[in-house]
Amino acid sequence: MIRFYLSGLIFLLFSLPVPANMLISQAIVTFESEGTKSHDIEIYNQGEETLYLKVEAKQVLSPGTKQEIKQAYRDPQQAGLLVTPQRLILPPKTRKKVRFVKLADSKSLQHDAVFRVLVKPEVGELKATQTAVKVIVAYEILVLMQPDKPRASLQGEVENKRLKLINTGNTNVLLQKGYQCPPGQKRQDELNQCQELVGKRMYAGNQWQLNLPYNTPVEFEILTGLDADIIWFEPKEIK
Repeated sequence: MIRFYLSGLIFLLFSLPVPANMLISQAIVTFESEGTKSHDIEIYNQGEETLYLKVEAKQVLSPGTKQEIKQAYRDPQQAGLLVTPQRLILPPKTRKKVRFVKLADSKSLQHDAVFRVLVKPEVGELKATQTAVKVIVAYEILVLMQPDKPRASLQGEVENKRLKLINTGNTNVLLQKGYQCPPGQKRQDELNQCQELVGKRMYAGNQWQLNLPYNTPVEFEILTGLDADIIWFEPKEIK
């Protein structure tokens, strides 16, 4: 995700590291249902100026749908996630940790709890005798909490060169490294015209359709929590 604001200031929002003064150790935090209750992310200032950082946590409602919204909260106990500290000072060439603490009980979750945590520099008013542009890089961290007994259930089929999918489980799945090959070809063939397909994270209840080059089986690597597997979707039989 990248956003631009122009009024003497350019603000860039990334969920992965980029060449900048501030770097983070990871962009996704996953709390498995029976896993650890806390995670630490390191923030490193590789520049020559002191960074003053603000950390803002928001809960994501209806994730992955047109109704998705990010909602700020004041009560971490009620929301289920504590992020601390909310402000940091990083001198040049130093690093500090931000701690993510799971407060929600997995048994109380019907599906994944989803959060976005923004780590952004705080800057004062620009002072310049001429037009000035300053680049500010911020990171948005995705936080996922699995419910008790997470169940991945991705249903799909290929029909009329279109892949139709629905996540009927109670936890999110990440589709990546997708491929589709022309009739009679396989990715293992030395010469093939197989095409790579875009992936997507699908939350519980999400539906997704993807246009395809062929009406042949589709292969994806699928990540559920920290577990990886391969899944195939077959063309619908014509009766």
